[in-house]
Parts: sequence; structure tokens; C-alpha cells
Amino acid sequence: MLKILSFAGVLVILMLFSGCATVRELPPEQRKGEPVTEEYKISRDLLVCFMNNDAKGFNKRLAPENRRNFDAEKFNTARNDMMKTLGTPVSFSYLTELEYVTFKLHVWKIKFRLVGKDREQKEKEYFSEALFRVISGRSDRNQVWVMGFNFL
Repeated sequence: MLKILSFAGVLVILMLFSGCATVRELPPEQRKGEPVTEEYKISRDLLVCFMNNDAKGFNKRLAPENRRNFDAEKFNTARNDMMKTLGTPVSFSYLTELEYVTFKLHVWKIKFRLVGKDREQKEKEYFSEALFRVISGRSDRNQVWVMGFNFL
């Protein structure tokens, strides 16, 4: 049974996937080690938007200068391309925060499920994992934005 949430995210030049996923929350007592900062919350929101195929919500969290370059069409193309390779995002877990002088990086592990055929042409499930990095920063008005994102 999965102990993590269903969901995922992307890079400004990387690809994303298309399809639907349901995000299931871990009980609050199991998430106590996760940060409660605005930077963490926006990175998590971005990931949930990716998992739920919510291009509008995903774009809304990007810094204004990035928002113009990563519209719904690019989101859908990237997400679809990624799903062809890795499958449907089914869960995620928080790994860590890295702090830089002006940015914070949050790293998530996303699990993907792909259904294919084995050697005997029987349907089989395959699972893959990828790291998703979200870079956040603050504007002159102290507003938190996603400055960048990518799969590692």
C-alpha cells in the first residue's frame, strides 16, 4: 500500500505528462517532519498540480517571467511526453530542502506506474521513480514564486 500522496511536477525546458491522478494525503501525524514554510507549500502545490494534470494551477504558481514561457500547451506537451516514457504519476514523497543565498530548492520523489506487456504478452505493471526539484524565491514584495523546476 502506498504511504505517500498521488501526484507530480516539471522543468521549464523539460517534459511533463497528461492524464489524471488523485492526490491522497498522508495523515498529518505522518507528515510532521515536513517544513511549514511558504516555499515548501508552493513547491508542494506545484507538484500536486502536476499530478492532477492542472495546467492552470501549475502556471499560476510560476514567477511572472516564467509564466509567459510555460503555458498550458507546453505543460500538456511536456507532461504527455513524460507519461509515454515513465507512466502515470501515482505517488510522491518529500525528501529535503536545500538552501541557497537567494533561493530554496525542495526535492521530491515521484513514483510512476506504466502498464505494458511482458514476454508472454501478459499485461504487467512497471514502476519508475524520478526526482522533482522545485526552485523557489521571493520577489521584491516578499512574495514567494516558483523560479524553476525540473526532473532529475
